Amino acid sequence: MRFLPRRHRLIAWTFCTACVAMVAALFWAPAARHTRGFFPTPLDDVYIHFDFARSLARGHGMQWVEGNGYSSGETSPLYAVLLALGWLVGFRDRWLGVWAAIVAVVAVSSFVQSLASLIGAKAPPRARWLNYGFAFLPLSVGLLDWSLFSGMEVAAFAAALGRTLVALARACSLPHASSREGYTRQQAQWILGAWGLALVWLRPEAIALSATFAVVAACAAAERSALAAFARSVSGAACATAVTMGANALFTGETQSAGAVVKLLTSMPYLSDVDRVRAYVENIVAFGMQAIVPELAWCTFLAITLSSLIVVSVVFPAHRSIGAACCAGAVAWVLLVSLNNNCRFHHFRYQAPAVLLVMTSASLGAASLSRAVGPFVAQTLLAPVVFLCAGHLGSRVGANAAHFRRASANIASQHIETAARLTRIVKPHESILLGDAGVIAYLTHRKAIDAVGLGGYHAMPFARAHVSGEASTLELLERLPSSERPQYFAMYPHWFPTMTTSFGREIDRVTITDNVICGAPTKVIYEANWNALEPWPERSRPNPDWVDTIDIADVISEREHAYRSAWPNGGQSVVGILKTEKKESRFDGGRTVDRGGRESFRIRRSASKPRVRIVVRTDKPVNGLRVYYPRGSTELKSASSAPGQTGQAGQWVELSAEIETPGAGETLTLEATQEPFRNYHIWIVR
Repeated sequence: MRFLPRRHRLIAWTFCTACVAMVAALFWAPAARHTRGFFPTPLDDVYIHFDFARSLARGHGMQWVEGNGYSSGETSPLYAVLLALGWLVGFRDRWLGVWAAIVAVVAVSSFVQSLASLIGAKAPPRARWLNYGFAFLPLSVGLLDWSLFSGMEVAAFAAALGRTLVALARACSLPHASSREGYTRQQAQWILGAWGLALVWLRPEAIALSATFAVVAACAAAERSALAAFARSVSGAACATAVTMGANALFTGETQSAGAVVKLLTSMPYLSDVDRVRAYVENIVAFGMQAIVPELAWCTFLAITLSSLIVVSVVFPAHRSIGAACCAGAVAWVLLVSLNNNCRFHHFRYQAPAVLLVMTSASLGAASLSRAVGPFVAQTLLAPVVFLCAGHLGSRVGANAAHFRRASANIASQHIETAARLTRIVKPHESILLGDAGVIAYLTHRKAIDAVGLGGYHAMPFARAHVSGEASTLELLERLPSSERPQYFAMYPHWFPTMTTSFGREIDRVTITDNVICGAPTKVIYEANWNALEPWPERSRPNPDWVDTIDIADVISEREHAYRSAWPNGGQSVVGILKTEKKESRFDGGRTVDRGGRESFRIRRSASKPRVRIVVRTDKPVNGLRVYYPRGSTELKSASSAPGQTGQAGQWVELSAEIETPGAGETLTLEATQEPFRNYHIWIVR
């Protein structure tokens, strides 16, 4: 905005904000009639931010639900801070959605003004009225508007991105010595680094953007040290990433955030490397074919115009550095975000920053061309072409606004309605197990546990358990005292088929039509019955004769014993609910081992006696189960004389063998030599 006289800046800001609000109204106004008095939000994830913001405003920072402890599920802590400010000034409960809308309008207006400032800094004086015309070009993309005004952190990220690009422009253009801007290029690089910190605390993937921008700043360092320039420019993002990973490791024992564990292809335990590469490529192709082509290249004129403007932004000297940074940043963003297995969902909101960068590059290209051809040609020929291009882009806004309306109606009709029913059913001291961590936890004001793991509960690795399967999630619930287990749960049955059929009694369901955003048309409310998770009568308490024990499919126990499953030939977690020796049904989680497959684990403690017995719990008699220990191997047999171990249908079976006592830290391996089996539990007994 420095290109405008000071007295005109307030007018420009007001005009810009009003225009942004009008674009937002195209999405909010039609949707508001279908959201039952709540501000329209097309994603349940919006309310996850609301959950963290409410806890922060009440003095419980980085907690999804107050009292649940630290959670790494909030990957945008800076956005939670912005929302918490609204809570503190009175925008509470359903009104927090209104505050999120205010934040979005102001943030998007800030981005437009940052882009106009970049354009205006080198625009011809008589063509400055075009600055805002070019700066508004990104808002003509309906797919991008959908994310900007969804209530997610995308709008706040756009504002920080705009300021980052301005800082990058100054870092590339200022002299090394004192300047009329009031600071030197080195200081501008530090400022660029500070904005990188904000970007990472709004979206962790922004570390790729910050590194890209730092390379551009280093290339502009000329005769000075490029390495030092890079370090200064990337310092903020690096610090933000390190602090986040350190906090995660300190409070959860895992550097990755819960969202990364649940969503990244690299965290999926049952995918082979070939499967990961295939899914990664499919994500990139889907973004191109389902988002870029329909939105930015659905007609020849549009494709040629946008491509030409992008090329101009990189080739022409006026904005070459920023144009190149935007193009490289968009590519880096897509390549990184495509590791997210959910990136094709939620109307491609994860890729919205890449679209924003592409359109920013096009805007800069239009400005560069305007400067090259002169004010007259720019106003008479270039501006109509660019505005016609914007009109073609804007023709898709209506379709995206319609999708926004339908998605917001889905959230209101399913999630908000489910929350209302649970509020009537669940008593204030009772808790709920959830498969979606947003609306229900926020509106019911009840204690909750997120079975997917985004919410976090006392450092228990529910996210890691979720990707391992239902058996691992149930193992963590088994670890909880019975008083802490939820009395109700609200879930999609196909997400948790065993849990909903074996541990719940359906008491209500909410079904919607025209579903475009929810996990399924029907969400079911269950009354929980955790009797099968109660302690085993025979092995309920530690026995003084036990040297060590590993609970298979319990991710905590597996981590303690450096357990390695039989993957890829087996290893999937399975749920077992069978009869014990006393004819009582009890749960145990296990993993499959195919024929020829092996699983291994490390002994934590050793016995003083020369020989010990290894006992393995399975669900049927097995032939050819062999254990390898440091000084030999032997085959495990079923003790047929013991009650409950004869392999009767519906009963648990235990196989055992005597082995030389392994030392602490030594590894034992089990191999299914003749037929597959399912391993649920292992004991080393004196």
